Amino acid sequence: MSCDGDQHTMQSSDDVLPTPGDIQVLLLTLDSVSLSWSSPQGLTGPQTFRVTWGCDGETSSTRVKDVHHLEISSLKPDEKYQFNMATEGEDGRQSRWVSASLSTVVTPRDLKVDHLEETSFTLHWSKAEGMEKVPQHFFISNCIPGTDPLTAVTDDCHKTFSNLQPGTEYTVSVATVLSNGEQSEPVSTTVCTILPAPDQLTVDSVDTTSAAVSWSQPPGLDQTQHHYQISYRCPGIKPHITTTSSPSITLSDLKPATEYSVTVCTVLENGKQSQLVLTTLTTVPTAPGQLTVDTTSATVSWSQPPGLDQTQHHYQISYHCPGTEPHYTTTSLHSISLSDLQCGTQYSVTVCTVLENGKKSRLVSTTLTTVLPAPDQLTVDSVDTTSAAVSWNQPPGLNQTQHHYQISYRCPGTEPHITTTSSHSITLSDLQCGTQYSVTVCTVLENGRQSRLVSTTLTTILPAPDQLTVDSVDTTSAAVSWSQPPGLDQTQHQYQISYHCPGTEPHITTTSSPSITLSDLKPATEYSVTVCTVLENGKQSQLVSTTFTTKHVQWWKRPSTVAAVFVLLAVIIGLWDSYATSERDQLQNSLTTRTTERDQLQTSYNTPTKERDQLQISYNTLTKERDQLQNRLNTRTTERDQLQTSYNTLTKERDQLQTSYNTLTIERDQLQSSLNTRTTEIDKLKKSLNTTTMERDQLQKEIERLNWENKGKCVQRAHLFICFLIHSFCS
Repeated sequence: MSCDGDQHTMQSSDDVLPTPGDIQVLLLTLDSVSLSWSSPQGLTGPQTFRVTWGCDGETSSTRVKDVHHLEISSLKPDEKYQFNMATEGEDGRQSRWVSASLSTVVTPRDLKVDHLEETSFTLHWSKAEGMEKVPQHFFISNCIPGTDPLTAVTDDCHKTFSNLQPGTEYTVSVATVLSNGEQSEPVSTTVCTILPAPDQLTVDSVDTTSAAVSWSQPPGLDQTQHHYQISYRCPGIKPHITTTSSPSITLSDLKPATEYSVTVCTVLENGKQSQLVLTTLTTVPTAPGQLTVDTTSATVSWSQPPGLDQTQHHYQISYHCPGTEPHYTTTSLHSISLSDLQCGTQYSVTVCTVLENGKKSRLVSTTLTTVLPAPDQLTVDSVDTTSAAVSWNQPPGLNQTQHHYQISYRCPGTEPHITTTSSHSITLSDLQCGTQYSVTVCTVLENGRQSRLVSTTLTTILPAPDQLTVDSVDTTSAAVSWSQPPGLDQTQHQYQISYHCPGTEPHITTTSSPSITLSDLKPATEYSVTVCTVLENGKQSQLVSTTFTTKHVQWWKRPSTVAAVFVLLAVIIGLWDSYATSERDQLQNSLTTRTTERDQLQTSYNTPTKERDQLQISYNTLTKERDQLQNRLNTRTTERDQLQTSYNTLTKERDQLQTSYNTLTIERDQLQSSLNTRTTEIDKLKKSLNTTTMERDQLQKEIERLNWENKGKCVQRAHLFICFLIHSFCS
């Protein structure tokens, strides 16, 4: 596409109409062009434009209306055209002309770069569509921004640029040039040569808080000012970035037992960076602090090793008694309770820090003598309003030892109740309803020695009001009552009543008696009523609910309505005396009709009342079903506890799998090291290949120079031969 950019305006005979906007070229091919322009400023309503175009004295013209674009076809390829445009009025007046010239020479297409190296690259392109058989060559320009371009002309659709600067951005443009000298607009792209990266990045040494890394200087940068940017980070934090001009650096202030990824790149003075080279290192982990033993609970604890606050790690614990194989377990906490121990036995315990990659610190050891084991898996089996059943498993290792269990339970602010049993369960009675209790159980030997306490909490059920009943219903009030929940005789409590009709906010009130009269109700309206028990601490029971419908207004029971009826009767009697007997009969018939309608309405009212009673019976049935579902829920709770036991077993199996996973992780790291070694060997082979390629190019240039010298010698010999012939002829 070639547009000379000489858009201008020409004055017509009558400069009245505003001119169109500048002509824009949307699409150009060998034989067509798509033009567009903007609407004339200040011109509204229908718009008409006159467009002319021509070359070599041939001119064509067309007229377009209410559009701002035009496609012109059947143009001559490789010609320069002049396009003119003016706004045209309905009376034939025209504005000034707007002009533009362009040549039907299409730019090359599909610019692609390949074989991009540190000092060279090759540019490929395709001839313009439709110009594959047109004689043409290409004008190529190559420059660094801000410098004079280097130009070249070629008949090929590719060009190799060599002897370039590494890590430098070049702007390359290609334009089509025809045999008649017409040239298209250049199509350009930017290419950045590769900046060589550091070579052979190596971790020389690693300590708990520091590491030394080094690398080789990249080839081809002996005469180029450059330095190196080093970035190192551990997962979850921002990288630390530093620079150096030497090919080595010591990284300090590292975290112990932490895996770091280290990247190094070459940086030029203009800020251009090479590709990153990467390696990883893991600082040496520190061992756990001094071990502390709690013989009562068989718990071993330790302090966190310094410098591991932000590092993922866990601890491996090994313990055994003389003559047995050690037991291994892991934890991410700073303490652990050892299990499956024998009573009164001395154990050797060792702990070490383990990273996610399996790397371990040195071992820290201590000894532990076991004591009396505590009950296991203390569980609340069932809870009622004034009682609860709890159970536990017998501690391991006590099958041949006489022992019993001491149970203590209390609610806040009271003295604990203490009892004993030789079985693995007990029912706690005389509890306060709706109250939280803490329960502890310990093993007791015959000599009075006690194990550590195991504890749990339970909350007794707060009973809901029972037998919620609607005692009476009027037009604007209703009386409801219920039975006091069992077990609350000695407990301060009250009842919260909420009632509302559809579409309104609920009214909430409280009472300490088991009945209440609801007032200010709407006649003939259905109300929902809920009641719950409320303790002094605000704890509420489940809601019990019912519904009722207030009665319709009965006009004959209102004195004002009755008075109005008597007045009406008096008027009717007066009219009776004034008018004929026939009219009195008609009024009597009307009165009889109204009485019949009233009786029908009363009958209709009685029918919903019966339906309400039937619904009340259905509600009571649903209440019983709800209680049955509650019993089934308790059964499901027991099954859930059994599933919890299965879950704990699976957790132990998971820990064993975790140990296997750590072993596989170590093998993976070894394979990763082998992969890195192979990658280094590949990089060396690539460098050898690049060196061989450069030597081949030098040999090719030497061959071309020798061919040129041979051509010169041949010309010299031909000249001597011609001189010899002339001399012979003259003789």
